[in-house]
Amino acid sequence: MIRTLFEIPIPYFGITIPIYAYGFMLMMGFLVVIYVARNKAKAEGINPEDISNMGLYTVFAGIMGGRIFYVIQNFGAYKNNLLDVFKIYEGGLVFYGGLTASIITIVIFAKIRKLPALKTIDIVAYAFALGVACGRIGCFLNGCCWGDVCSPDLLWAVSFPKSVDANLMIDGSPAFLHHLGQGLVSVSDSHSLPVHPTQIYSFFGNISIFFIVKTFFKHRRRDGEVTLMFCALYSVMRFTVEIFRDDNPLLFDGMTISQNASVLVLTAAVALFVIGRIKLKGQTKLS
Repeated sequence: MIRTLFEIPIPYFGITIPIYAYGFMLMMGFLVVIYVARNKAKAEGINPEDISNMGLYTVFAGIMGGRIFYVIQNFGAYKNNLLDVFKIYEGGLVFYGGLTASIITIVIFAKIRKLPALKTIDIVAYAFALGVACGRIGCFLNGCCWGDVCSPDLLWAVSFPKSVDANLMIDGSPAFLHHLGQGLVSVSDSHSLPVHPTQIYSFFGNISIFFIVKTFFKHRRRDGEVTLMFCALYSVMRFTVEIFRDDNPLLFDGMTISQNASVLVLTAAVALFVIGRIKLKGQTKLS
């Protein structure tokens, strides 16, 4: 766990600006998505500059949507200290919240710029998994989105360290604090119990999704199918990874919020994909 990658000294003021791993990886993810999406847009006859301009609006909307969903999901941790809502650099974004806000922003931007909305969303969806993969590395470095306790014999099991603030008060990692609250570790322990590195599971899952979507792009039959394919694949991956996560509470149906959302998104994506293909029955070219 490396929450702060490095610090930038400010001459004459005697202070430094910390560069947090989570925020840095979110920025890297944004740049990767823009770069890949620009190249794909050019190949699809869309001005790459429109993708760059749209990206600026989309990233802010995505972060805001993801943060709002996260705060709602974990409101108990914020209701007594609302200012912590703005500490995004500490982690805490819900993917489906960010996805919803991003799609709405792309549609609005496309209509204003008179771009083909579905094709534009497909181009972003083509690159989006790479951005999410970068974000998951940020989660791993930050220590959030941790996994369930697992056997120490698991070759890839990880233990997150206890961290202390300037006053030597324990302030993390999230996994250590969680285990401490459950009585699984004591204040004298230096690390959490071994857990599944679910952030890394998500990283490899998103990399796999990118290559599948990349291959499917040339086989799509109509605009919008790439986005539906991405949503379906991500839903399956996210539902599976949630089984090994320990940071999200279970609801009344024994599933987390993200698992419930995954079921809904998967059902809608598959239904729309199948209906679209039925309407295209007999056609051989992209509609």
